[in-house]
Amino acid sequence: MKCYIVDTLVGIFALDETGNTLNFIDFNGDNEKVIEFYKTLDSEQILNKYKEFISDLKNSGFDEFIFDNKKMETLTSQKLEVSTELNITSLEFKNFRLNLIDQLKKVGIIVSNSELLDRYKKINEELVKKKVSEVGGQNDIIIIQTNETLDIIKKSLSLFIARLREWYGLHFPELTDRVIDDNILITKLISSLGHRDNYTLDNLKQNFNLKEKRVLNLYKQAINSMGAEIDLEIVKAYANQILSLNSYIEELERYLDDLMEKTAPNLRAIVGSLIGAKLISKAGGLKKLAYMPASRIQLLGAEKALYRFLRTGEKRPKHGLIFQWNQIRSAKPYQRGKIARVVAGKLGLSAKVDFFSGEFIGDRLSQEIEEKIKEIEEKYPNPPKKVDTIKSKKKKSKKRK
Repeated sequence: MKCYIVDTLVGIFALDETGNTLNFIDFNGDNEKVIEFYKTLDSEQILNKYKEFISDLKNSGFDEFIFDNKKMETLTSQKLEVSTELNITSLEFKNFRLNLIDQLKKVGIIVSNSELLDRYKKINEELVKKKVSEVGGQNDIIIIQTNETLDIIKKSLSLFIARLREWYGLHFPELTDRVIDDNILITKLISSLGHRDNYTLDNLKQNFNLKEKRVLNLYKQAINSMGAEIDLEIVKAYANQILSLNSYIEELERYLDDLMEKTAPNLRAIVGSLIGAKLISKAGGLKKLAYMPASRIQLLGAEKALYRFLRTGEKRPKHGLIFQWNQIRSAKPYQRGKIARVVAGKLGLSAKVDFFSGEFIGDRLSQEIEEKIKEIEEKYPNPPKKVDTIKSKKKKSKKRK
């Protein structure tokens, strides 16, 4: 026999084929019960009370359950192992919902139209709030926020160090111009030593891990410097702030690495935490990255170059963000496109496994990528022959026309 299951904000009702109420779960006007029920639907669990409700109907001889709520139909079928059917256009559901107030009176539930609308509004608001809260707490959203924060701080740090070089260059221009390129090392030297007279052989050897040639060079430059005498206390304080910001960047990177290990271990195993996080951020989340084709993953971050190619016929981009991965960046230019295609395919697979909580296959995928890179290097040892420039220019002019 067929049984129709109708879910409302007042309760859950079971109807027979003539529209009579067989059984119902009454929420007793408790909004929390309604919210709890719909929340369990979202988390793919079914309340014990609902299980008993279906079990009683089954024992009464009803063997086919019809729903107009897809989630309820799917979960009832999977969790309770009963025969179900989804029929949104069924007249039984429409008639019951159109005459809901009268139907409720038949089973002894007295509620006015205004009370029902008010309850609907409150419950909807609570469900939306809970949904927003759950989405905000997802790990891939936190990864995106952490990655964006890191990008902003790194850009700011670069500007701060450029200003520090200019400022300290008034006192010791030789140091900031040509002696040392490492920004953090320069900042540490400024913070620790300050005045150029403190750049002695003993200070440089004891406090900094520098080669002997560089130590001697710094010492000579400090002795013969043509810089001016300025107030260095404020410059040193500024350098300390930069070092503090740099240590915070390192702390954020460790936090991001932990998040990536929990959320996307396969993605992390292939390209590392930073590039993996950038891919998730650019895609808009792990789910979107998982559903993205490999060809699009390959060009993530190169959208401007792709649109330029489509508009003007200029050189087509071969890679986007994944170019930052060391094995693509260090490869020969004519091999990079082929390697990027292989890596993008494996990244797409790893994102799918991570999103659907599959097993860890990052090591195997990394090994396959390494083998494929060796094949590409052996197969294409020399760059391809250049096309005649006159012909290529003619083709470009035709495209532009």
